[in-house]
Amino acid sequence: MTIDPVVIEKRPRSLVHMFLDRVHDAPDDDAYYYPVEGGWQESTWAQTQVLVEGLAAGLLALGLQPEDRVAVIASTRYESVLAHVATWWAGGAVTGVDPAADEETMTRVLVDSGARMVVAESYDVVRVLWRIRARIRDVVKVVQIDGEYPDPRVLTLEGLLGLGHEHLEAQPRALSQRLYAVRRQGLAALPYVDDHAGRLRGVRLSHAALTYQATALTLLGQVTKADLLYLPLPLRSSYAQAALGVQLACGFPVALEGREGRSVDSIPRVRPTVVAATPYLLDRLRAEVEGEERGGLLRRQKTIDKRVRQRVRETFGDRLRFVVCGGSGLDGELVDFFAWAGVTVLEAYGRAETGGAVSVATADDAREHTAGRALSGTEVRISESGEIEVASPGVMDGYHARRAETEAVLAQGWLRTGDSGVLDRDGRLRVLGRHV
Repeated sequence: MTIDPVVIEKRPRSLVHMFLDRVHDAPDDDAYYYPVEGGWQESTWAQTQVLVEGLAAGLLALGLQPEDRVAVIASTRYESVLAHVATWWAGGAVTGVDPAADEETMTRVLVDSGARMVVAESYDVVRVLWRIRARIRDVVKVVQIDGEYPDPRVLTLEGLLGLGHEHLEAQPRALSQRLYAVRRQGLAALPYVDDHAGRLRGVRLSHAALTYQATALTLLGQVTKADLLYLPLPLRSSYAQAALGVQLACGFPVALEGREGRSVDSIPRVRPTVVAATPYLLDRLRAEVEGEERGGLLRRQKTIDKRVRQRVRETFGDRLRFVVCGGSGLDGELVDFFAWAGVTVLEAYGRAETGGAVSVATADDAREHTAGRALSGTEVRISESGEIEVASPGVMDGYHARRAETEAVLAQGWLRTGDSGVLDRDGRLRVLGRHV
């Protein structure tokens, strides 16, 4: 497929500009589905904008400055998405943290990122923050999503909204003025990754990197506004961030599932057309549908074909077009199992350092057991030692406050990914694992 590079070059300046374009184009279309007691709730783009606007203004009222970090310590849920978009609109950058992280990990991320504000999921998370308060002195305000914490330094989400409305009454142009300060090359996200030596390091991603990802992935033409994406992955992951970016660029709704162990139950209820998955999630789903029959399945097809195939189709629902699988550990046998059961699994490859995806298989590539070809505007090469190297507008600016580590992996526009791979004669990438 030939793609005009001008389309990518003229993409919106930032993720929040993408969001506002989407609101303008289709205010009454559904944007997000999320679980509530007794079922699922939907919110349109316009309804989402009202909440984001109030939260962003609240962050301005608290003194958030351009590129200040806001740590979102929450699971995959609607309020987490609101916090992300509100932070971008207020000019800040998002750092995602696992709400189940231990005190040491939480402290290291908050201190290293220099986070000024925290959006915390629950009372339990805020209690951890209270215990480590003496070590996270840069944090000036905490916003709690669920419940209340008996301390004036902790706002509820409703309290932040109220503060935002008051701020806009006093300064009605505050958000539009801040929007001008959001730069294409400005910091948008600071995810933390394990360096495989027991240390965490922040990956500096600009709006330019993330809007490139969103635009290039949309131009693949694999998804349209008519799709419904099921997203059960942590929003702090580069995979989930890329998925939300594609949504902003394309306009399809996303079903957010952050409840542990609920995928098998909720996928058929949602009836998605596309599922974002990891090898771990697919393996869990396979174990659920196979039950006691797990192991040696393909050798016993004649006796259990119909039963297992039916379970797989019931799990994914009747509208599924394909599953996109990112992350390490996807083996051909797992892909073949789902293909045999009537589910197309498309492999994607990327890292946090590449801003998300480097390549994604298309339906034509599905049986090749590769991660497809590089996105438009991205180049992939294999070094003499077999390491995958990437040059792309999506590549990180560098590791946060780690110049030497940045220079070790990023030189002359090429990123050493730390993964091994090969390119077939048609330019499709096959990932072989970590580079030794």
